Amino acid sequence: MTESDVQTATVPEAKPEGNDENPAVTSAEAAIIRQLEYYFGDANLAKDKFMKEQIALDDGWVPMDVLLTFKRLKTLSEDKKVIVDAIAKSDEGLIEISEDREKLRRHPERPLPEMNEERRQELFARTVYVKGFAPQDGTTMNELVEFFQPYEKVNNILMRKYLDKPTKKYLFKGSLFVTFADKEHCEKFLAKGPLKYKGKELICKMQNDYYHAKRAELKQRAEKIEERKRKKQNVNNELLAQLPTGACVFMEGFAAETTRESIKETIRGIDGTLEFAYIDYKMGEKSGYVRFTKQDAGKQFVDKLTDNKLTVDKAEVTVELLVEDKETAYLAKIVEEQAKWKNNAKNKGRGNRGNNNRNNHHGGHKRRWDNHADRDGDNEPAVKKGKDGGKKETVAASAPSASEAKAAE
Repeated sequence: MTESDVQTATVPEAKPEGNDENPAVTSAEAAIIRQLEYYFGDANLAKDKFMKEQIALDDGWVPMDVLLTFKRLKTLSEDKKVIVDAIAKSDEGLIEISEDREKLRRHPERPLPEMNEERRQELFARTVYVKGFAPQDGTTMNELVEFFQPYEKVNNILMRKYLDKPTKKYLFKGSLFVTFADKEHCEKFLAKGPLKYKGKELICKMQNDYYHAKRAELKQRAEKIEERKRKKQNVNNELLAQLPTGACVFMEGFAAETTRESIKETIRGIDGTLEFAYIDYKMGEKSGYVRFTKQDAGKQFVDKLTDNKLTVDKAEVTVELLVEDKETAYLAKIVEEQAKWKNNAKNKGRGNRGNNNRNNHHGGHKRRWDNHADRDGDNEPAVKKGKDGGKKETVAASAPSASEAKAAE
């Protein structure tokens, strides 16, 4: 069982000393009253499943033994008599004490109001957003209650918290919501002018004003994100328009030992006029894509096949010309990868300014993709020796061909 009282608390008003009918409330008793009236208060009961279950068991009565399992109340006092004597001094009339002084309940004449939109707006109209507290200083609820004690009719303080992922703990954000008993006292609090906490001026505004400003901020942020997406899509559309259509084929049925070079040589054997833009294939895979440089070159290749089949490394491979939606989806994927490649190259360049002439320790020149690169797509990964001494192709996909790099520029 967990309780949310670490985030919120009520602020009772201390009674004047010397009143025989209402004996003075000590600071310790005020803390107990605050905590109990929070447990049975509107804000907590609207969301506290455990308390709702307990209230439903015995006509609203909650045993003191159950209440003393709540860690915050327990830290204030573990003596039932002290706790009951304290709540008996409250003039709020919210909590009723049983005859045997072993149970407490919310007074039957103070039913929990229905939380509808009208009720929500009424709460917002008497709630203030206050920001500027120092979470790094370990601000506690007790400190906040003491700070707001001089202000009249403060019903509730809600510490706003967030989940800190590294520590998996809920930490104070440095802002809170303060709810007053009525709109008049709320407005009176705001009219007092600049408010300071530990020498730092606080930001105070109505909760509704805070929400309106937050919504406007989120809307502006969303519009900026959408604008970036639109610009990116426009760039992608321009790149997409530069790529030839009818030039992509999907091939399936490769043998385990098939390489990009053997795919290329097989296709050249069928039509030596075809130029390769990119072979999207990794050794060991069953399928891959071949993209040619010229319009309708893929159709030209497929038309020369029998039943859309050919043999590569003694394996029968099925060839499909990409058209309509399949072609559009594949070309869009290519454009996306080109954009990422271009962006990564740009970021790498920014991080390496001043080192353009020092690309390695051996005086080697920086590798670049330009219009003088092999247009037949021969920019394949280096061939490495396998454990058995034979040749083994790297798993990494090949770098962009010259035409692909040009399209990305």
